[in-house]
Amino acid sequence: MINSFFNKSKKSEEQQEEQYDVVKEKDNPYLSARKEYEDRYGSVVQAAARWRQISILLCIVTMFFAATLVWLAAQNKVVPYIVQIDNQGFTVAIRPAEAASAPDQRIVIATLGRFITDLRTIVTDPAAQRRLVDSVYAHISSGTPAEATIGAFFNENNPFETQGGRMARNVQVRTVMPHEAGTQRGRSWLVLWTEHVTNNGIVVESSNWRAIIQIGVTPIRELEAVLRNPLGIFVVELDMAREII
Repeated sequence: MINSFFNKSKKSEEQQEEQYDVVKEKDNPYLSARKEYEDRYGSVVQAAARWRQISILLCIVTMFFAATLVWLAAQNKVVPYIVQIDNQGFTVAIRPAEAASAPDQRIVIATLGRFITDLRTIVTDPAAQRRLVDSVYAHISSGTPAEATIGAFFNENNPFETQGGRMARNVQVRTVMPHEAGTQRGRSWLVLWTEHVTNNGIVVESSNWRAIIQIGVTPIRELEAVLRNPLGIFVVELDMAREII
């Protein structure tokens, strides 16, 4: 009996407290306003917070793509094209130069003839001589035997020392042809040329030379390199010698 009496009393007290809390909440205008605000604007506030998070994420992604586009735009890459024209001047074939398996022999002949001419020619104008040297190095692959050979040649034969601007050397290429004894067909070439050394315009020496050149073809994309060596024909190995008559 006593326990049941206490249980009833405890339940009645809990009911009174609940009724008091309900009455208190109803009588408190701040709690009522808070509840009404949450019921009316809570979803709007949550939605606005989610949209802010999405907007920040989109801004970060946009900045990343913008930086990527700026980086790609700064990379000057050019794909050279070969255009063939017939006797009437009509285009008969167009293809990327890097898709060609091997360059035309006429192009190789012109490139190697110009390479030897620029390498061996000496002029009295330092600026013109510098352009010749730059053209030579534009046709040499880095880290190849040809680079070491050309460096040693210029160290022993400084083209800028022309005895006060009086000494010059003219080069006349006589033959550029495939060298069948090469290790790779189409990669080894024989070049024959004649040199005339002049002093104050008077020829003081003439000599015949020959060179065996190994070439390689590498596609070029950088604009500066394309302007100097558009088809990517590089000298890999070079062996020069004077012909003894």
